[in-house]
Amino acid sequence: MSRSRIIHLIFALTALAITVALIARVRGWIRIVSLGDITGSDEQIANVESHDHIMPLTDEEYNLIRQNEETILILGNAPFADGRYDEEGLGSMLEKASGANVINCAVSGSYVGMTEPSFDYTNNPMNIFSPYYLACVACTGQDYLHDLTESKRVLGSSFPEEGEEVLGTLKDLDIKTVDVIVFFYDGDDYLRSAPTGLDDSRYSDPFSTYIGVFSSTVELFRTYAPRARIIVMSAPYMYIVTADGSLEACEDHPNSQGADLSDYVLGLYRMCVESYDISFVDNYYTGIGFEGGDAFLTGGRYLNAEGRKLMLSRLMYALTYYDAENLGNVEYEGPK
Repeated sequence: MSRSRIIHLIFALTALAITVALIARVRGWIRIVSLGDITGSDEQIANVESHDHIMPLTDEEYNLIRQNEETILILGNAPFADGRYDEEGLGSMLEKASGANVINCAVSGSYVGMTEPSFDYTNNPMNIFSPYYLACVACTGQDYLHDLTESKRVLGSSFPEEGEEVLGTLKDLDIKTVDVIVFFYDGDDYLRSAPTGLDDSRYSDPFSTYIGVFSSTVELFRTYAPRARIIVMSAPYMYIVTADGSLEACEDHPNSQGADLSDYVLGLYRMCVESYDISFVDNYYTGIGFEGGDAFLTGGRYLNAEGRKLMLSRLMYALTYYDAENLGNVEYEGPK
């Protein structure tokens, strides 16, 4: 064999070896997920699917502004509103676990997006408890008495029992003393078919959409409480309960907007990550899932005792992630 052919052979073998090594490495980077993987309960899959995005609050030079949470403001609905005065309620559990003063302003039956094409709380009186309206009361001292009277008149016995207390608490609150603002709403917007806001051409009024109201709320808090860290808890996974009582995946039941719960969750995730760079805790793909998720829920939707413990661990994971002793090295270990 000539010297030139030997050199060409060595070059070809070397190129082949490099190609094989690259293929092996790429195969290590890319994971092909089957339908069975997606619906399975493999813990590693849950980690791959997680959309957690835990961010600190920093100044213009990216230095940590605050590492200890002394006052936590909660905006949300059922997860924090259910059992609000009980020791086993999520608010009481958070206060005990964190040692912070928890101001629980979650309102049962409330939601994020408004279905009418204007910010009209007279047409739909529960809009007075939208996060944006509550943020206006907390940040600007908005006079809500007329709206409250009208809301009570229209809603009658269905007016949430904590509603007036929440509005009064926020009116008296000095928003600059709040260290952390937690935003935690369940899948009620999906069930109500609230417009997601992902299609801007259909909904020009931001207050008529899920994403629009959330964005306006964040902008307000950033203006009036710039030193408060915002943590967004996604809606937990939920099921659709059929007429015979069986549980079906919510992904199989798009609402009248053609959206399923994941559209709301991932839309919120994109806003947190791409627009605001604030913390997002994924409770849809992590912790509660289609397989085994009913162990944490009642009626396919509402958190039970185990579900509240799980959500507490998820929130504490985000709260303590950048504490001085952790410095971003906290790992979520899952339910005990």
